[in-house]
Amino acid sequence: MIMFEKFGQHQPLNRQAERYALEGVPIALSTMADAVGAVCASLDPLLRLVEAHVMAAERLHADDSVLQKHTERMIEMI
Repeated sequence: MIMFEKFGQHQPLNRQAERYALEGVPIALSTMADAVGAVCASLDPLLRLVEAHVMAAERLHADDSVLQKHTERMIEMI
């Protein structure tokens, strides 16, 4: 459930920890962060396979979204 809430529902770990504590299940934030790290490490081989498949394509398609680059003095559109 921690992973679904983090990645599927975009809920920060600190909010999850607070909610679990209110429900009587105290889980340390560091424990939750360790779990996220372990899942990411476990999925890394799959990520590498997907990355290799995508990069082997003849061309890559992307949308034309504008990205913002934050600088010390201003935001530059790149």
